[in-house]
Amino acid sequence: MVDIIREHNRLNGYRFALIEYGALALGLSALVVYYLAAARWLDAAAWTGVVVNSLIIAGSAAASIRSGAVDDGTLPMRRRAFREAVGREHPGMGRRTSLLMVTQCVPFLLAATATAERLAIAAGPTGRVPPDQEPVPSRRSRGLEETVL
Repeated sequence: MVDIIREHNRLNGYRFALIEYGALALGLSALVVYYLAAARWLDAAAWTGVVVNSLIIAGSAAASIRSGAVDDGTLPMRRRAFREAVGREHPGMGRRTSLLMVTQCVPFLLAATATAERLAIAAGPTGRVPPDQEPVPSRRSRGLEETVL
């Protein structure tokens, strides 16, 4: 995973990754504080995971800048020829980028699911009958009508 992050940062530019993920961590830290204050521990844990992940990526970019590593920057990625060359040089990059994005999105999905459940609980009964209270179908509704002679 570390190699995927380093490659992603190099191809997109270290400064861009530092600003992008640093701003994401800073902005989402407000959500962590809010959920901690509201004692919503699961939500706070999910957003803390996103913040920590973002800080790791931003920290990796900052370390690369301090070490003097050379990146491709964001401007070349805007040119089609450069993107095609990168695609040829890094054939598995799409798969690795997808892996990075999925790991980044899992906490978001967890938080979204928890929020949806809380909204459903707050909305009250949904009109569904619990399985243990469902009426038993009659013989007539099952198509087993009795023939009266």
